[in-house]
Amino acid sequence: MVMSSYTGWPFSIAMVILSGIIGAYLAKLSYKSVWNKMRERMASNQMSADLLTDGAMIFFAAGLLLTPGFITDAVGLTLLIPPCRKWYKQIVTNYIKRNFKVQVVPMGPVQDDGVVDGEVLRPNESGAEQSGTNQPNQDEYRIES
Repeated sequence: MVMSSYTGWPFSIAMVILSGIIGAYLAKLSYKSVWNKMRERMASNQMSADLLTDGAMIFFAAGLLLTPGFITDAVGLTLLIPPCRKWYKQIVTNYIKRNFKVQVVPMGPVQDDGVVDGEVLRPNESGAEQSGTNQPNQDEYRIES
């Protein structure tokens, strides 16, 4: 409202629409760039949390750019600029470190003890399989490799 009192309604509406169109185009270009980098890293079995964060920030920027308003457009456009995105990531990371407890749980290799869990199915009189209720003799169903 304040901007339109200085420039007039038609100019303000045109600027909001124009910034939305330009922003959507820039978001598409940024997203394609990050997506291609993600595909390359996934092909070489390397994945970066930075690329996932960049993708999320670009998605958020697109939402801001499609929302009418000059402030949302300004924030959305800055999210599309990689150095600004890095600055925003630092701010968000510091906020999360201060206000949330982040715990990393180490995952070790799966131990293979040679046991395969399963269920014995026996055909009933109609030919359909049904779950076995009687426990079979252990030696009768032992599979050794």
